Amino acid sequence: MRIEYIDRMIPHIYLNFIILFIRIISTVAAVFWCIYNSRTNNTIYYVFLGLIYIYILFYIIRITIDSKYCHLFCFLTFFVDQFVITYFMYNTGGIHSVFYSGYFVIISIASILLGLSYGLFLALVASIFILYLGITMSFNTLDLIYKIIPLFIISLPSGIISEYVAYYSIIRENLKNELEEKNIQLTKYIKEIDVLQKQLIEQEKRKILESFTEDMSHVLKNPLMSIGGIADILDRKIKEGKLEDIDKYIEKIKNESKKLNVVLNNVLQISDGKMVFEDVDIIALFNNIMFDFKKRIKNLDFVTNMDERIKFVKLDKKKFTVAINNIIDSLIETKNDLIKIYIQTYQKTISNKKILIIEISNRQHIIPKAILNNIFEPFVSGGSTKKGLALPVVKNIINLHGGSVDVESDENGTIFRISLPLI
Repeated sequence: MRIEYIDRMIPHIYLNFIILFIRIISTVAAVFWCIYNSRTNNTIYYVFLGLIYIYILFYIIRITIDSKYCHLFCFLTFFVDQFVITYFMYNTGGIHSVFYSGYFVIISIASILLGLSYGLFLALVASIFILYLGITMSFNTLDLIYKIIPLFIISLPSGIISEYVAYYSIIRENLKNELEEKNIQLTKYIKEIDVLQKQLIEQEKRKILESFTEDMSHVLKNPLMSIGGIADILDRKIKEGKLEDIDKYIEKIKNESKKLNVVLNNVLQISDGKMVFEDVDIIALFNNIMFDFKKRIKNLDFVTNMDERIKFVKLDKKKFTVAINNIIDSLIETKNDLIKIYIQTYQKTISNKKILIIEISNRQHIIPKAILNNIFEPFVSGGSTKKGLALPVVKNIINLHGGSVDVESDENGTIFRISLPLI
């Protein structure tokens, strides 16, 4: 397993090339050392060439062999390396040869790549070779022991570190696989949730459309029925030649037509999110709105308290006029002899930002608590509060201006409060 992890850190072909390079350089260095110290004969040249061929063959086999045989093959190559080291030791002074340190290199690398057990086994093999050299070259027993013990000592830390690295690598690999599996499951769940969400959205759209269609039919039904009924009366009176009350009926048709126009205009305002901002004289705007209302409703009076310091405000004039008209219209109760609408504007500073406050109120108008929290929802009705899209349109328009609108209602009347940022 350790070889596979090292292969992941260093590309497979490069790792094997590095090992081949180290082996060839070590062999060349050993041969040159022998030549330099005059400890050579013609045989060593053949050995040198043979080792080069063997190591190149190892390289070719290693990069083509099935990964399940890597441990065994690597162990055999390290075993061959120990034969080579023993050969050079035999020809350069036995156990006291400088090539003795080659055992340490091989055992350390084997312990790291293959694990503690392989490292200890190669240390045992090296010990057998040292005993062989000691017996054939008559070294004393104490020297042999001093040469053998370090081989086992060097294999222990390298092997233990290798075991820990392999253990935690396996844990990391398992965690990685588990995480990938969880990610796949999560991706699957997200896709399923996305599909369900789209289905729910479609269902909700259908419900909203059905509800909207039903509510719109109720809103449009009364004025259409009134127009139809008045038209029937006019038709009958014209046929009978009774033309004295025609103007009265025509005026009623006009009023009902205006109601229809208001409803349709509100529908268009909800669907139209395009804004055209300009500097609007807020006082002049309210004066025009109040003038139009007084012209339509004779028993209507306005009491104003306008902040003269606030002159021009960035607004979509057309949409903002619709919003104010809808608020005032919702506060008007035609049953009252005299209707008073109070309008006040002033400025507040919130979090270092200047805010325009517009308050529009009717002290005689009360909204039932049952619908107060939902007053800005489409087609909410209760008491004298009108049913339809007027107040939802108000909220939509004020939101498009970056502001907010709220309402308070109790025994002292009803007040709508608009907050707009002053740019």
